Order: sequence, then C-alpha cells, then structure tokens
Amino acid sequence: MHNPRLFALPLCLLLAALAQAAGPAANVSQASNTSPVQQELIQTEKAFLDALERGDADYVKNAVADDFLLIAPNGDTAGKAEIVDVRPPERPGPKPILYDFKVVQLDDDCAVVTVNAVFPGGQMERYQHLSNTWVKQGGQWKLKFQQSTLNLWSAHDL
Repeated sequence: MHNPRLFALPLCLLLAALAQAAGPAANVSQASNTSPVQQELIQTEKAFLDALERGDADYVKNAVADDFLLIAPNGDTAGKAEIVDVRPPERPGPKPILYDFKVVQLDDDCAVVTVNAVFPGGQMERYQHLSNTWVKQGGQWKLKFQQSTLNLWSAHDL
C-alpha cells in the first residue's frame, strides 16, 4: 500500500517551484485581479524579503516602522533593532520559494500581505506562512507588524 504523504510532499514542492520559476508570467493573472495598490504592496513585499535575504540592512531599516513588532515562528517577539541587524550571507544559498501572495487592504494606508514560503534547507521550519502588515507613512509603505507561522502539515510529512 502506498503512503499518500510520500507523494503529496514532492508534489507540493514541485508546484511551489513551478510557481516561483514562472515569475512575472505567473503574476499576470494575479495582476489582472488586483488593484494598483495591491500590486504595489506585493512588489514592496518581494523587495523587502529580497533585502532581508541579501542582508541589506540599510534597505530593511528604511522599510521598517520605528514601532515594528515581529512574532517569530517559535512565538518569540522582536522589534526593529533585531530585524535591522541583518548581514549578507557568507555563502549565497538557494533562494526561498515565495508563492500565493494575497493582499487584504484595510484602508487606503494599511494592508496585510500574506505569502507562503519554502526556505531551502534541512530544517523543519522551512515551510512558513508570512503575514506582514504595511502602513503608509509619509507617502512610503513601512512594515509595522510581521508574523511567521510554521506550516506544520507539510513540515511533519517528512
């Protein structure tokens, strides 16, 4: 008898990889269903996550609100000082797979952007849901709140 979990995990990873590889073409249909503000927020989210990955502390510092709050996957909290303390990686590794961006616009100057992520590597924490709250301050989107939640259904399928 075949274990369906052994089939589901590689299929999910393949679909996530295909979605990431499709890049801008995959966002064409998404873009047609989103407002210009939502598209701007998705691009802002992608740029922010890219800056974190490459260790661009100046970009991160500028993008994060002074009263920023982070809730990590393990439940720990952190503020702006901790998230700004990023460094370029010594050895660039595989890029995270980011897919299924969604924007919930709360008003003209506030929105929640969610994204599913697969962080390559052997740790169980590689499958996460990210939820970021962005507020417009002085005409610029600033990250006010971030919560990362483990995607346990996939992490424990191994």
